[in-house]
Amino acid sequence: MVLNERHIQFLKHVRSYSKIERYHGLLPKRETYLYDHELIDELLKAGLIDEGSICTACGNNLEGYRISRKAERELGRLDMDIKDHDWETFCGIDVEINEILDKVHVRALIDIFHLSRISLFRGIAPRCILQEAFTDDILNVLLDVGYINKISLKGPAILYENGFVLADRASLMLKQAGYVK
Repeated sequence: MVLNERHIQFLKHVRSYSKIERYHGLLPKRETYLYDHELIDELLKAGLIDEGSICTACGNNLEGYRISRKAERELGRLDMDIKDHDWETFCGIDVEINEILDKVHVRALIDIFHLSRISLFRGIAPRCILQEAFTDDILNVLLDVGYINKISLKGPAILYENGFVLADRASLMLKQAGYVK
């Protein structure tokens, strides 16, 4: 597929959201109202963007798009710089470990953090891997107290469609507790 100006503009817009932790790298669908739906469909069919949704414990489900690996290579040829967002440093904020959490819950959070950093998994901790290591009760507690969010992705190049991502409060807690740097 040959990228035209409209395609590149949309891909840049999607890429700009990849650095926002709050959106977990997804450009919300509500932000795409200015773009033609045919343009988005072309990019989805070409495998340049992935469609996904994040389900939070509070029921605020985010649906949107993110840059695919294929698009990273394509844009790399155009000398555009796409990088994974760095772990943000949190300073001066006190977070206490919730009384509900045990060592196994903290270990699950650490595993989710590390699995989501593996480039093959593209920012999510795959559900199938986590369910082998932890019971559903452990993961459900983390979902209920808002430390992790469910994420599901669709696209031709997606290997792991369902998984989990850390919520901001879990990232902050792990950072301040010294479990991750």
